[in-house]
Amino acid sequence: MPSITLAGSSLNVEMSFWERVGSLSSNISVPLTAVVHATDDPTFIRHGLGLRTGGTGMPGFVAEGHFRKKGNRIFANWRRGEQVVVIDLQGQKWDKLAIGCPDAKALATQINTAIAGLANN
Repeated sequence: MPSITLAGSSLNVEMSFWERVGSLSSNISVPLTAVVHATDDPTFIRHGLGLRTGGTGMPGFVAEGHFRKKGNRIFANWRRGEQVVVIDLQGQKWDKLAIGCPDAKALATQINTAIAGLANN
């Protein structure tokens, strides 16, 4: 599963070689100032990511790559059994990141705390 880290003023999504191949993407790095909100949404993947425009997908099993839904550009890297954290972005290549992780609620809280800390500075 991808690794999401907060380093300085950036949010980084680091993927293994096979995750990058499956998603047709490289690792992702966005400034924290572009992060609007993060949430743990267990239904996000289940309700569909929309049209896959590149990458690998088997509904209910794997969603890796580029998707479009209702005008949103979504990058997903999720596999069955993982929780999903959904990160809303502004002014970036992607409108949303849907990333598999072991504890989506804790990760969403960590991201939201980091962006709130930027707003207070």
